[in-house]
Parts: sequence; C-alpha cells; structure tokens
Amino acid sequence: MSLIPRHLANLSNYHYRKPAMKKTVMITGASAGFGEACARRYRGPEFRLILSARRYERLEMLQKELADTECYAILLDVRDRNGVGGAIANLPDPFREIDILINNAGLALGLEPAQEADLDNWDTMVDTNVRASCIARGRFCPGWCSGAGDI
Repeated sequence: MSLIPRHLANLSNYHYRKPAMKKTVMITGASAGFGEACARRYRGPEFRLILSARRYERLEMLQKELADTECYAILLDVRDRNGVGGAIANLPDPFREIDILINNAGLALGLEPAQEADLDNWDTMVDTNVRASCIARGRFCPGWCSGAGDI
C-alpha cells in the first residue's frame, strides 16, 4: 500500500514548478530611502529593475550591490517631462514592458513655519511630489489602461 495519495501518484514531476515570467519593476527615486529599500526588496532572478534618480553615482553603487539582479540605471529628474519621455524611448528591449511602477521620487524642502516659507521651495516640492508622479505614471505605463500593470 502506497503512502502517496492516489491523485498525486501519477504526477512524476509533482515537485517541478514552471518558472514565472520575469517582472520588470520601475523605481523612481531609487538612490536613497524607500526607493533604495524597494530595489533591495525586489532583487533576485524573478525581477528586472529599472532604477532611476537624480544622483547617478548612488544608482551605480546600488546596481553593483544588486549584481544578482538584472538592473538598468537611469539618470532622471522626474519633473522633466522630456527627460521622462526620452528615458522611456531609450529603454533597452528587455526593460520596455514595465509591470510594476514604484513611483517613489520626492523631496521635502524647508523646515520653517508656513508663514516664513520660501514659495519657490513649495513649487519645487509640488512639482516633484505631485506633478512628477502623474507624469511618470502617464509616460511609463501607457498600456496599463488594460489593467496589465501595478503602481
């Protein structure tokens, strides 16, 4: 009498699991903080990472650290519409289909009370934290209307 359940007895390759498709993850603001942590979280052979930030030297260091993961680093200021469009146009073939966007790029300027705030700093923060988030979502993920990707 076999100890293997009857419904499993005929599955000679039961232990074999077909590998999942590799997912491409785009991370804005990947040079520090949450973006850098997300890159580490998505490291491994099942992911392909697009790392973007304004501080390219930090992206290069992160890319070396993630040597076990397919990575592509982009010097990118997400506030620059043309730069975002150019970055998309120049992605190498394996990185063109973005499955997951981690729209993380952001900054905070000034610690003074609101009545003393530099309004140029506020403009920069809104441009980076709000408008750029919309630009990245709209430019990097044009095929997502079909429900194909995650933000």
